[in-house]
Amino acid sequence: MDTGRDAQAAVRRLSRRRTAWALTTGLCTAVFVLFVIGTAVSLADPAYVFADGELAADFGTLAGSAALGALAVSRNRAADRRAESVLAQLCLESWLPPPEPLDGGVRVDFDVETARLRTLGRRALALALLWFGVLAGGIAGLEAIENAAEQLLATGARTGGEVVEVVNPRSGRGSPSMWVRYSAGGTVFTEEIVRESSRAYTPGDSVTVVYDRADPEHVRTVEEPNDDQYLVGFCVVPMLIALVAVPFSVVGASRWRQRHRAVRHTGWRAAAVTVVPDYPVRKGRHSPDIHVRYRDDSVIALRAAASTHGATVLKDRPDRQAWVGGWGRDMVVLFPYAPLRKRPYAVPAYARSLRRAG
Repeated sequence: MDTGRDAQAAVRRLSRRRTAWALTTGLCTAVFVLFVIGTAVSLADPAYVFADGELAADFGTLAGSAALGALAVSRNRAADRRAESVLAQLCLESWLPPPEPLDGGVRVDFDVETARLRTLGRRALALALLWFGVLAGGIAGLEAIENAAEQLLATGARTGGEVVEVVNPRSGRGSPSMWVRYSAGGTVFTEEIVRESSRAYTPGDSVTVVYDRADPEHVRTVEEPNDDQYLVGFCVVPMLIALVAVPFSVVGASRWRQRHRAVRHTGWRAAAVTVVPDYPVRKGRHSPDIHVRYRDDSVIALRAAASTHGATVLKDRPDRQAWVGGWGRDMVVLFPYAPLRKRPYAVPAYARSLRRAG
C-alpha cells in the first residue's frame, strides 16, 4: 500500500507540473498572438508613429514569449517521459487490476478508441486556434472602431453644441452619456453622445461637436469619441470569453494527450460503473463522481474532470458496463453507449483514492 501511495503522490506532482507547463504554453501563445496582431495593425496604419524603442520592445516581447513557450513545450514532454518512468518503477495496480481479455459482448475496437483520445486532444487544440481567431477579430474590430472615431475627428465638420441632459445610469445598466443639441446645415439636431473622458458635464455646458457632413447624426465631440457601444460590446464580450477559452482549450489539449499516453501504456479494464452527480446544487459543487467496480470485485472512486465530455448524461443507470484505462490524474472511462451518440463515449476522470478490495 505504501508503494501505491508513493505512486499516487508522484503522479499528482507530475500531473500538476505538466498542467502548469501546458498553461504556460497557452499564455505564451496568447501573448505572442496578441503582440503579432497589435504590431501588424500598427504597421499597417500609415498615420501611426512608433515611440522611441516601442517597436524594439514589441519584438523583444515576441521573442521572449516564443522562447518561454518553446521551453514550456520541452518541459512538458520531459514531464511525460518522467511520468512513464516513475510509473514503470512503482505500482500501476494502485489504479487498475491486472490485464484481462476484453470481451463483454460489445463490439468495441479498443485500439481505435485509444487513438481517438489523441484526436480529442487535437480537436481541443483546434478549438484553441478558433478562439485565437475570435481574439484577433475582436482586436481588429476595436482598432477599426477607434480609427473611425479618429477619422471623424480629423475630417468632420465642427460646430458649437450645448449639453441638454446628462445621463448617469445605475451600475451595469448602460454607459454614461449626455444629450447634445447642435446645428448642422441649417437643421437643429439633438443626439446622445457616450461619455468616456474624465470631464464632468452639466446641462448648459458648451462643447465642440464634430459631425459627418454626409450624415450629420453621426457625431462626436472633441473630448468624447462616442463609439458605438453595441459594436464595442460585440468585440469585447467574445474577446473576454476567448481569453478564458484559449488557456482552457490548450490545457485540455495537453490533458487529452497525457490521457492518451497513459491509456496506451495501461490498456483498458472492464468494470461496472455508476455515475453520481453532485445534487442538489449547493456551495462547493463539484463534477460527478464515478464509482468503479472491476471484475475482480475491487473498487476505486474517480471524479469526472472538467471537459466537454461530461459524465452527467450517464447518471440514469447504475452499474453500466464500461472500461477504464490510465492512471492517477490521467484516467479515462469508456462507455459503449451514450445519449445521442453512435460511438463509444470517453469521459476523462482522475482517481480520488487508490484501488481497494470490494
